[in-house]
Amino acid sequence: MWTTLKQQIWRWRGVLITVPSIGGGLLLLRLTGALQFMEVVALDQMFRLRPPERIDSRIVLVTIDESDIKQLGKWPMSDAVLAQIISSIKQQQPRVIGLDIFRDLPVEPGHQALANVFTTTPNLIGIENVIKAADGDIIPAPSLLKQRDQVSASDLLLDTDGRVRRSLLYLRTQDDRSIFTLGARLAFFYLDKQGIFRQPLDPDQIQFRLGQAVFTPLQPNDGGYVGMDAGGYQILSNFPKFQPGFRTISITEVLQGRLPRDLVRDHIVLIGVTAESLKDKFFTSYTTDSTAVPAGVEVHALLASQLLSAALDGRPLLHTWSEPMESLWIVVWSTIGAVIGWTASSPPQTILKVVLLGIALGGGAYILFLMGWWIIIVPPLLALVGSAITSNVYLLWENLKEHAWTLEQKVEERTLNLEQEIVERKQAQETLSQQKQLLQTIVDHIPVMITLYDATGHVEFVNRQLEQILGWSSADLQQIDLIAECSSDPEQRQQILDHMLVATGTWLDLKIRTKDDRFVNTAWANVQLDHRLFVGIGQDISDRKRAEEASILDERNRMAREIHDTLAQAFTGILLHIGAAMELIIKKPDKAEAHLATVDELARMGLAEARRSVTALRPKLLEEGNLFNALKRLTNQMKLSTHTHLTCEIIGTAYSLLPNVENHLLRIGQEALTNAIKYAHATQIDVELVCEESQCLLRIKDNGQGFDIDQVAASKGFGLLGMSERVEQIGGELVIQTNPGQGTEIVVVVNRE
Repeated sequence: MWTTLKQQIWRWRGVLITVPSIGGGLLLLRLTGALQFMEVVALDQMFRLRPPERIDSRIVLVTIDESDIKQLGKWPMSDAVLAQIISSIKQQQPRVIGLDIFRDLPVEPGHQALANVFTTTPNLIGIENVIKAADGDIIPAPSLLKQRDQVSASDLLLDTDGRVRRSLLYLRTQDDRSIFTLGARLAFFYLDKQGIFRQPLDPDQIQFRLGQAVFTPLQPNDGGYVGMDAGGYQILSNFPKFQPGFRTISITEVLQGRLPRDLVRDHIVLIGVTAESLKDKFFTSYTTDSTAVPAGVEVHALLASQLLSAALDGRPLLHTWSEPMESLWIVVWSTIGAVIGWTASSPPQTILKVVLLGIALGGGAYILFLMGWWIIIVPPLLALVGSAITSNVYLLWENLKEHAWTLEQKVEERTLNLEQEIVERKQAQETLSQQKQLLQTIVDHIPVMITLYDATGHVEFVNRQLEQILGWSSADLQQIDLIAECSSDPEQRQQILDHMLVATGTWLDLKIRTKDDRFVNTAWANVQLDHRLFVGIGQDISDRKRAEEASILDERNRMAREIHDTLAQAFTGILLHIGAAMELIIKKPDKAEAHLATVDELARMGLAEARRSVTALRPKLLEEGNLFNALKRLTNQMKLSTHTHLTCEIIGTAYSLLPNVENHLLRIGQEALTNAIKYAHATQIDVELVCEESQCLLRIKDNGQGFDIDQVAASKGFGLLGMSERVEQIGGELVIQTNPGQGTEIVVVVNRE
């Protein structure tokens, strides 16, 4: 319950703060009287908006204007003239005659005649001035009329702006007599004749009924008034709105006997001055034109008409609410305005609602005015507007604070995000820096040359490898054209530039100049990155070029060995057999023929070897079997051309070796056999192939002349050099044991794998 109440209080806090502030402030302001003038002005406006009413035929005015005074020739008029006027009116038997002319002193001639009229006219009511004027004087009533109690007060109540909005029904004189004002006296006299009398409604006779109307005296704070002088018995003036006014006849017409027949019969007749020069003029709520200000006699007639209409016709008097009711009225409108301002979605909506409700307030007050109620509208209107503005401003301020708070939250959140972004960016920068350093390290240590260049071919960066190989650094690029420095040939420079910009990724071999004026064989490939940047990748191919040259040289050597080991061996064998055939061709032609057949076979075999050397194919001997079979066949061929005893054996089980290993072992065995027969003149040669589990040994041992191995090495004999190169190529080991006169043993050891 308490929680719900607190929520409701917080929800409507703008209204709960605004109503006491604005409503209470206006109540206090109203008590000071600061709003009274605006309120009575608003009342005047409602009077002027009132529709015209039918003329009150019960009242007739006999007026004295400027033309009448000119006609009389003097002012004040004589008592004789006044007596003639009253006498003429009396002839039509009016119900009551009100004489709104001071006549406390005689104006000769004709005073006695006037005295006679006064004493013979009981329905004649004179006037006296009761309320002291600014000079402190009062004007007494005619003594004859006063003696007969035919006197009334002519006093009118003026507000501070000089307008008549209140009417006195009666007041007390200086000698404490109760005296009716002229209009009230005439109206009561008229009603008395119709049997309508005042009926007190309370013991103090404050309220009384008169016909259909109930009269209540005006209080100091009634309606829009605040602390006004409520002396006497006052009511709010609710004068009828006549256009053009009361029925009127001038005294000139009366004196000339032109008073229409029965014009004033049984009517209220008021005799008074309307001449401007006499300054008996009074502003009322209806007065808007200074040239049409009603005279005092007209104001008394309006009061009489108001009273008659209220008593006889039921025309409403003008009432007011009680002070608590008016205070509540202000608080209600303050609450309405506060609710509007607090719940409106926008200031224009607040303005629209306030305008509509203000119109409703004014319209309602006007309708109530026509019904006889003076409802204050200025304080409620100010309460409505002030509360709406205040609560709306408070709402806007709350929204602004909330918006500001939200904005601060967003700014704080954004700040935190920015700080986080800054931290992340710093971390990213550090990571990027580390990666850049790592990349720089990689680029500097990568074993290729790296260049970074733009779409014009201008090189902007080179790595350390390029600096080490070509001598140019990144700092040098600010002052040189690297392409021009690397090549002095215009055609080659254009070739380099085209290759760089095409960036197909293919390699181009270039021989370029270094910073120290050397030339280096290089190969370059280029790729394109984003932002029209290119990367060139270069390699120093000097070693490759040298390897290629060495390979060519090795191939030449290999060919030389092949020729030596094949063709040369074949030709040697051919020569040996031709020599043997020449010796036997006569003595033993059949043996010579066998040598020639061997020559033919050797020639054919040499041709085949030559072809195989060209095509780098395996030796023919190896094609027809394994290594041992090839050695066996080789020794058999040797036996046919020499008297040397040749043996060929195998220890262990033969197995296949790599083709090039078998090829080299066969050539080494062939070279060793040829050397033993041709140069060592051996009579016994033993060839042995040992096939162990992990290695294979080829041993060729002869009993020839032997040789000094140091001398042969110094002379660079091609046969031993060839053996040594072959063993080196197959990763084997060559052992030669020989001395002059002790034969030679050559052993080659190779691994099985």
